[in-house]
Parts: sequence; C-alpha cells; structure tokens
Amino acid sequence: MRDGRLNDAAIAVNKALLEARVTFGIFGGFAVGVHGGPRESKDIDCVVNCQKEWLVTFLSSKKDFLYTNNTRPDYAAFFWGNDKPGNGVLIEFFPKLFQVVMTPNMTPQTVTVQGESLGSQVTQLLDVGFVYKGKLRAAAMRGKHSDAADLIFLESRYTDYLKGRATEFSRYYVGLALKRFPHLEHSFVRVNIDVKAAKVRVQDVELDALPTPQPNDVQNGLLFGLIG
Repeated sequence: MRDGRLNDAAIAVNKALLEARVTFGIFGGFAVGVHGGPRESKDIDCVVNCQKEWLVTFLSSKKDFLYTNNTRPDYAAFFWGNDKPGNGVLIEFFPKLFQVVMTPNMTPQTVTVQGESLGSQVTQLLDVGFVYKGKLRAAAMRGKHSDAADLIFLESRYTDYLKGRATEFSRYYVGLALKRFPHLEHSFVRVNIDVKAAKVRVQDVELDALPTPQPNDVQNGLLFGLIG
C-alpha cells in the first residue's frame, strides 16, 4: 500500500472524528512509519474514545467509509477510499479505551502527513510510549519479525524517553516477546526493562498454549498494561 494513500485515510479519519469531537490515536505500523520507521504498513490501527455502535453508525454515514460488518464487540473495521472491500485502505478501530481523566501521555499527538490526494494535512498518533507498548504486545502474541524490527527502531530513536516509561512495559509481554525473538534482549536492556524478571514471569508459559484472546485485550495491553 502506498504511503500517500495511507496518509489520505489517516487524514480522513481525523477530519471525521474531529467533526464529532471524538478523541482517537493511531498506533501500529503506520505510526512507526510516521516516526521514520523503515517499512511500509498495509493498514491503520486506531484507538477511539467512543462506543462501537456509535462509531459504526457515524462513519457509515460518511463518504468513502465502508464498514466490514465484523461482530467483535471491541473492534470495528472499515475500508476507506473505495466502495468495494479489499480495494480501499483497511482501518482497524479499537473503541472505548481512554480513561475518563486522561494523563498527559495519553493525549494524542498531532502530526502532519503528506496525502496522495488530500495533500499535507494533520492526523493524530498515540504517544510513542504507547506505540511501543502496542508493538510489544504484538511481538509477544504473534511471530511477525516486523514487530521486533519496529521495537528495535523505536528504541534506537527514543531510547531516553522509553527509559522513563520502562516500568509501564508488561513483564509478561516482554517475556513472551523474548521467547519469540531472543535478539530483542539487548534492546530491552537499553531502555532499562528488567529482562531477568520478565523471563521468570513466563518461564512456565508455552507459546503454543497461550490463552484465547479476550475482548479489549488490545486496548488494555496498549494503554493500561493490565498484565504484569
């Protein structure tokens, strides 16, 4: 997927949700790319502070947004930019996650991106600490090497900042990520993550016997780190 086309979709999301005064923040591979990461993303991941039912009704009324009719209560996927599924930009929304009182780090960051057809306009990213947390959970729960590469890139660019957030990173997810990608250890150490404690936390956990994903796992792991 071309970067400019993804940027157009991110701009369109910002315009629609800004109109409704709904807070949102993009994370995942797209956010890493905006920060200068080395790879292209194929979709956009977005957390949004509203109920799924409202989001589906609202965005379905907007031009170029096509709902995919998925049934998960904590997830709503749309295609943007084409009237046929599979030909537009996939935008994956994870609704209703922000606390009533947001901390400064939870406030999305306004960034400028260059769209293919919409030109230079703004959208909203989650703070880089939360982008890192999202990638950490992804590296823990699946075997995509790009997740590990994204973690290393973020660490290399924001080492000092991530050091100040190190206590927020789940030992459970760090331990699982290390089981999948042992080469992450040096990167974790550089941001002051307690690697030894993380390994102990998951020493009896088998990667092929992880619990079935539950609703809001993405939201909880991304923002709140509920698994220690």
